[in-house]
Amino acid sequence: MAEQKPSQKNENLSDDLSINVGWGVRALVLSVSAILIWLLSFSLARSVVWWLKPFVAVKLASVATLFLVIGTAFLVALFFGAFRASLGYLAVLWLWFLSAVVSAALIALAKKFGFESPLGFRVFALASFVGLVSLAVYNAYTPVVRHLTVQVDKPLAEPVRLALASDTHLGAMVGNRELANLAEILRRENVDVLLLPGDIMDDDTEHFDGKQMAQNFADVIAAPHVASIASLGNHDLYQTHAYRAITSAITDSRAILLNDEAVQLSFTKNGAPITLNIIGRFDDHHAGRAPTSALMAHVDSTYPTILLDHRPSEIMQNVALPIDLQVSGHTHNGQVFPANFIVKMLNRVGYGHEKIDGTHVVVSSGYGFWGIPFRLGSQSEVWVIEMVGKAE
Repeated sequence: MAEQKPSQKNENLSDDLSINVGWGVRALVLSVSAILIWLLSFSLARSVVWWLKPFVAVKLASVATLFLVIGTAFLVALFFGAFRASLGYLAVLWLWFLSAVVSAALIALAKKFGFESPLGFRVFALASFVGLVSLAVYNAYTPVVRHLTVQVDKPLAEPVRLALASDTHLGAMVGNRELANLAEILRRENVDVLLLPGDIMDDDTEHFDGKQMAQNFADVIAAPHVASIASLGNHDLYQTHAYRAITSAITDSRAILLNDEAVQLSFTKNGAPITLNIIGRFDDHHAGRAPTSALMAHVDSTYPTILLDHRPSEIMQNVALPIDLQVSGHTHNGQVFPANFIVKMLNRVGYGHEKIDGTHVVVSSGYGFWGIPFRLGSQSEVWVIEMVGKAE
C-alpha cells in the first residue's frame, strides 16, 4: 500500500472555474470552418456528379447548391455551440476529399497506361472513401502500447513502471468496452502507477452515469500495483456543475485527483523503498491555477518528481524546475491529418518524447478521441514508461 503525503492543497476547487473562450476565437473557428465546409462541399458535389454521370444526368449547380445548404446548416449549428456535429461533418467531408484526391491520381495513372473502366473507376473511388473511413475508425478504437525508458539522475532503488493514458474522453463514444481494454493493458504491462493527465470525461458525466461506467472505471484505477493519479483537462472544467460531478466520479473510483496539488507517494517494490513526488495541475482554462513553481515550493525535489500538466503549453517554464518527467496530452497528435503537422508547429513538443534540459517530456495522442471516432495520422495509445534512477 502506498503512503500519500500531500505537500500542497488548493482549497478553492469549484469557485474559480472562470473559463473564457473569447469571441475572437469563436469568430476564427467559425470563419475557418465556413471556408473549409463550403470548399469541401463544392468538391463533394463535383465528385457526386462525376460518380452519377454514367447512370443519371444531374446538374452540378443543383448538387452544389444542395451540399452548400447542408454545409451552411452545420455552420449555423456550429455558431450555436454544436461543435461535435459540425466538426464531425467537416471531418467526413475531409476524408471524402482525401479519398477523391487519391482516387483521381490513381485513375489518371490508369488512363495513362490505357486502362479504361468507368464503372470500375467509380467503384474504386467509393471503396477508397469507405477504406479511409474504416482506417480512421480502426485507429480511434485500436490503441497501441508505446514503451519508453527514461533515466533520471535521482535515487530510485528499483525501476518504476508508469502508464500514461491521457484524454480518455469517457462519454457517448468511449465507454465500458474501452475501459475494460485499458484495465487489461495495465494488468498485462505490470504497471505500478497510472497517470491520467486530464480530459478524463467528455465534458460531463451524463453518459458515464447512463452507461454505468463507474465499475469499469474503478477497475482501471485499481489495475496498477500502487496508485492511479489524475489531473483535470479543459473538457473536465467547461461547466461548473459538470466539474463537480466529474470530480466526484474520479475520487469515488479511489483515484488520487490532484487539483493544483502535489503528493509524495511512498511504497515498496521488490522489498526496496520507493518515493516519488507527483504534481497535478489544473488545465490552463482554469483562470486561477497556480504556477508550477508555486506547487514545487513544498516538494522535496531530491526525489524523482513527475508533473501532470494536461496541455503542453508551458513546457519551457516547467523544464526550468527540478522536474524529471512531465506527462501531457490535449493535442491528440492532431487526431486527423494534416492537423498533426499543425500541432507540431504550435507546440515545443506537440507529440512524443523529448528530453529538454534534463526533463523528460512525453505528450500523448490520448487513449480516447474528441468528436467523432476518426484518427488519421494518429492513433489511440497508452505509453508505458520505465523510470530508472540511480542506485541508492
